[in-house]
Amino acid sequence: MSEDAEERDELVDDETIPDDVDEAELEEMAEEDPAAAFEQAGEIPGTHLRAAEFWDDIIADMEATAGEYEADGWDTLQLHPGDVTVLVPGDGDERFGLDVLAPNDEFEQLEALLEDEASFDAYEVFRAMADRLVLFVVAMEDRDREIAVLYPAYYDAQNAQAMLKAARSAGEMRTYVRTLTDEQIEFTHEEPENFGPPSDEGDEDAD
Repeated sequence: MSEDAEERDELVDDETIPDDVDEAELEEMAEEDPAAAFEQAGEIPGTHLRAAEFWDDIIADMEATAGEYEADGWDTLQLHPGDVTVLVPGDGDERFGLDVLAPNDEFEQLEALLEDEASFDAYEVFRAMADRLVLFVVAMEDRDREIAVLYPAYYDAQNAQAMLKAARSAGEMRTYVRTLTDEQIEFTHEEPENFGPPSDEGDEDAD
């Protein structure tokens, strides 16, 4: 995988934060305590509010998946995002994919793995649908060293069509893991269709 990404300032995609919610305060909370940030996000309409309803379940799925890796002898790192944003090309920024805000300490652990020459060149993604949201856990894998980095994410199936189209055109999906201080790491994923909404036949995971 490649390492690169850029900070995104907006907290909600295509939606407006109410006047009584301090965006800077919420982003700071997202960095220090992602769970508290999602509780506070209950005051924000749209995608993030809907995702907050399922967030505990997504985290539980990530923890269970990490446990399965660990039972097989793998080392794991779990990321607990304070925000997840859909990126689409435009306005001089040609990035597309998912922007994932990670706590500093977890980001530093991820950096340390990459500095130690971990190579996350494979992945698994486990998907489900709820309230028109695609909810998933991604496991980036270094299969030679048996290391997995896991993170949860989500997007609105209708509003993310431009992102999915860009991914199909490029032949890859991208995830930008970043902190509030402009530090960033990019993961790229071949077979971007694995990040699309699950099929009606119950396709809830792929690699």
